[in-house]
Amino acid sequence: MHKRSYAVMFGVVATELVGFGLIIPVLPQISQQYTSSGVLLGLLIASYSLAQFVGAPFLGRWSDHVGRKPVLIISKIGTIVSYGILAISHQYWMLLVSRIIDGLTGGNIAVARAYLADITPAKQRSRAMALIGIAFGVGFILGPILGAFCYRISADFSVAGMVGAAMSLLSLIVTLTLVKEPDRIRPITRVSLYHQWRGVNTYAYGLLIAAFAGMFLFSAFESSFAVFTSQKFGYSEVENSYLFAAIGIAAFVIQGSFVRFSISPITRALRVAFFSIGIGLTLSVLFSHPLASMGSLILVLFGVAILNTHVPAALASDTDSAGFSMGIYESINSMARIMGPLIVFSVFYAHIIRVYMYMGIGAFSAMIFLQWIVTNSPDQHHHADAANPT
Repeated sequence: MHKRSYAVMFGVVATELVGFGLIIPVLPQISQQYTSSGVLLGLLIASYSLAQFVGAPFLGRWSDHVGRKPVLIISKIGTIVSYGILAISHQYWMLLVSRIIDGLTGGNIAVARAYLADITPAKQRSRAMALIGIAFGVGFILGPILGAFCYRISADFSVAGMVGAAMSLLSLIVTLTLVKEPDRIRPITRVSLYHQWRGVNTYAYGLLIAAFAGMFLFSAFESSFAVFTSQKFGYSEVENSYLFAAIGIAAFVIQGSFVRFSISPITRALRVAFFSIGIGLTLSVLFSHPLASMGSLILVLFGVAILNTHVPAALASDTDSAGFSMGIYESINSMARIMGPLIVFSVFYAHIIRVYMYMGIGAFSAMIFLQWIVTNSPDQHHHADAANPT
């Protein structure tokens, strides 16, 4: 039963992320047709995450009470509407409205993580969370490949937006017909939002800081990558679409490995993750050959994969509030996605290549800081088993 549920949830998330993958990689590059302001470009890229920062905790908490499936359906309808607006956009403000609508209803990933937590034993949750990472990999393989064909037909979002809407519609149909509401071991007790926040302990705060730091670095890298390759190697939109597809394949393979094994304890996982991200970003700047520079980014993907599997698995140890926990996790990630692009495009827009070196140094600093926080947390040992399966 659970194997079927895993397959269905994987399909739901993957079809959604294919649409996401054909739009996001080249969003800053194509949006330059509508504005030349680095600040406005940063705001456009960050707008989705800003809206998701507001909406994700409420959607996640709501799913704890009304069920996972209804919230998934609402989220997908919002995504379809947003892609429809994107397809007919011919001004900057229309692009902005499209991203905000998608963000406000973008509880898909948080609820999907909560769904997996509902049906998975505690010691296997990091492996279950790896399915979300694999779905991201599929999205960033097929999405950019579709995008390359779309942008050959039209250099704006008219074709890509309609394809994204079609993929989200397919995801909605799968949700309506195949997703079953998961059984819970215990009935959900209604707890106020205030008391749920007060229940967040030092250990959880440390993990949330780790999630924020990792996503800040990754979002800054991801959102500026097309500009980075354009400045450093002169790549076009089509070439960048193919490059993102190659990165998606690498991410797919790396995330898939975490279905079979995990790193324990959590302090070691965080240490390996941030060290890998730091080395990868630094080498991407130091290497002048495209193959060597792009190859070093495998280390970044490896580090991000560790964070994306181990951190949410640890936070979802209490399945009664898994929706709320995953909502907060996605909200924290959203804030990082806001700040990463805004800082990169507002401060370093003319020097994207240089900022990758700064981000590498930031990853090493985060590694040292988080090692101290989590190691000294009095709550660490109470969560060790749930966070780090064997």
